[in-house]
Amino acid sequence: MKRRQFVITTLALSALAFAPTTACKKEGGGASGASADMLSYIPKDTSAVIGISWSKARASALFKKYESKLMTEEVTKNVNEMKEKCGIDIMADLTTVVVSPGKDIQDESDVIIAIKGKFDKAKVEACITKMEGTVADGVYTIDGEPMNAYWPAADTMLFSKGMTAEAMKGSVSGGSVKDNAELMGMIKKVDSGAALWAAGMIPPEAAGMMGGMGKPPKGGYLTLNVDSGIDAALGLVFNSEDDAKGMASMITMGLSMGKGQPGMKEILDGVSSNQSGSNITIKAKLSGDQLEKLQSMGGGMPF
Repeated sequence: MKRRQFVITTLALSALAFAPTTACKKEGGGASGASADMLSYIPKDTSAVIGISWSKARASALFKKYESKLMTEEVTKNVNEMKEKCGIDIMADLTTVVVSPGKDIQDESDVIIAIKGKFDKAKVEACITKMEGTVADGVYTIDGEPMNAYWPAADTMLFSKGMTAEAMKGSVSGGSVKDNAELMGMIKKVDSGAALWAAGMIPPEAAGMMGGMGKPPKGGYLTLNVDSGIDAALGLVFNSEDDAKGMASMITMGLSMGKGQPGMKEILDGVSSNQSGSNITIKAKLSGDQLEKLQSMGGGMPF
């Protein structure tokens, strides 16, 4: 990583690094909340959408507990440099991150990250200049690393390595993910006001990793949030009810076998699976003490 990594990239990656630790307090709720309000900036043909309420995640007791491990020396250095030179405290000023991995999750050329926070275009561009970067024709560059940027709102910036500012603007004006009926059907099942949520199609190569566990799902959705522990809901969408029933049986068997492993019954008692039609919903609730137990068993942080 270069000495002065692009500040917004650092910001988004810091948020995404925390994403797997978050979980939700309620299932469903549909497309509402700060991250859902940003769906109009995501292209219609994206394969998935990930939303992060950074302000909510950072306020959790779990984040505060592991903050010293999450904030590496290099990330802390970049955050402090931005604060000193630009007056932007990225940890406090960032509120929301929404990520579109593009049409093909294996191809990074059309990945878009949207961020909302207590900053604007003038302040960010002045910051880049102060950090010895350049701003020209919608391209922000620091340490020779260019990033295309587009501001659809005063407090919201889209950036991409592969898509130009004009291409991102065209995607916004030409139809957003809100016009993608299949994907929006899954997004409506998440709580988009949660610390983290995601919905998307599952690529065949990823589904194939499930091996002999029956016919794989075609899509999925996830709602996650945190307090002192985690409370999560994962949904799997199948092509038919029979496909879902087959996978549900495998999941039930797996949970039963897992409870027979040393120290796992108490943890897995908080996990449930329910199949309805062509959908399976898996819920998991773990307390702070249970997370610590998992941490001791795994030898690291519980994520």
